[in-house]
Amino acid sequence: MTYMAADALMKKNNILIVEDDPITVLHLKEMLKLKGYGIIGPESDGLSAVETAIREEPDLILMDVIIGGEIDGIDTAMRIQSDLDVPVVYLTASTDDANLKRAQETDPYGYLIKPVKEYDLYSAIETALTRHRLERKIRESEEFSSSLMSSTPIPVMVVNLDSSIRYVNAAFEDLTGFSAVEVVGKLPPYPWVTASAGGEFVPAPASGKKEEHYRSKSGEAFIVEVTTVPVLRNSVIQYYMVSWVDMTLRRRLEEQILDISERERIRIGHDLHDGIGQELTAVGYLFAGLVNMMRQGRQADESTIGSVMKQLDQAKSHVRLLAKGLSPVNMDRNGIAIAVVELCRNAERIFGIHCVIDSEDISIPDNSKATHIYYIIQESLNNAVKHGKAKTIEVTLKRRGAGLFLSVADDGVGLPETVERSEGLGLMFMKYRADIIGGVLSVKRLKPSGTIVACEVASIA
Repeated sequence: MTYMAADALMKKNNILIVEDDPITVLHLKEMLKLKGYGIIGPESDGLSAVETAIREEPDLILMDVIIGGEIDGIDTAMRIQSDLDVPVVYLTASTDDANLKRAQETDPYGYLIKPVKEYDLYSAIETALTRHRLERKIRESEEFSSSLMSSTPIPVMVVNLDSSIRYVNAAFEDLTGFSAVEVVGKLPPYPWVTASAGGEFVPAPASGKKEEHYRSKSGEAFIVEVTTVPVLRNSVIQYYMVSWVDMTLRRRLEEQILDISERERIRIGHDLHDGIGQELTAVGYLFAGLVNMMRQGRQADESTIGSVMKQLDQAKSHVRLLAKGLSPVNMDRNGIAIAVVELCRNAERIFGIHCVIDSEDISIPDNSKATHIYYIIQESLNNAVKHGKAKTIEVTLKRRGAGLFLSVADDGVGLPETVERSEGLGLMFMKYRADIIGGVLSVKRLKPSGTIVACEVASIA
């Protein structure tokens, strides 16, 4: 036997006796002492019993239904239970239906008929104490679960087998705009499900994940990834736990990126046609002129050849610029560090600022990851100059275990107090890029002024 188990057996349960018959009190005290229970009281009237119970906090109350004083045993139990969580076992000499019905309202843990027998007394007390302990554990477990779900930032709801809503948490209320009072007990179609959701609504939730389009109470559209998990007891489904991940911003960013990609594709097409295409056409004309001269037996002069070479060099420069825009980071070793240094030097030349670079030689095998990192730094530099009015910017690029840490700190006017309201498309894209490469991006104010954008990537493999 463990020490904990021994302590549990040795614990003395204190019992308050509320009884106005001296003979019954004496009989009860003898039986309780014999089994090692602690005795509180006895009290012979209701008001005294209330005071004693609140003061002593007994583990159980033996309550006579009919006692002297201003209030009877049932009213006494009600007053005590309004302040204390304590089980009550009633003592009664009669089976009056009216009193029994009133007693039921106090959720009694048992009844004993006078005269009380020894076995019945012990059985009633232990049954009541055990039931009370179990109920307390259940309540604590439910309170913990409810508190956990209420505090989680992810919208959660519990759905019964008939598809009625059993519970929703605070995050669900915030996202949908519907309060728990408005939705608990509701059957499909739920108020946030609209025709835009597409298809017929399936009442019984299915396990797994799916994406749904809903509308809030205010009519605003939102997109969520829905995960449904059945909760089982003895292999039988009791209800469904449904959680949502808000995908609205992510999907909007993806749409923006697709739009930007399409515009970029059109721009590149124009550059190829109107820029490089025209330059190559000019080279073609010059070469045609050279061919004619050769056919006529004339020798091309240096001026003509120089014009051809100049036009070719111009076309090559435009090709390099176009390629640099499509892939700013070379796959060579330390490509990201070299690209960041070049980016900072161009920023100094164009914007007239001072860039301090603290960078290690970092090789990133995945060029896509390296490109996302480059664009995060580029957007941070642009924001620091355009919005922060910075004069000095410090760029840090360091290894951190298997990953890396980057930051862009400036001495500008600083981040607005309400970041959410000032969050533009650039900042959203940076967060989106960080998410793609498995990084965590943060934007914070610096004291006395300035802003720091930091991103930590777990792995660059």
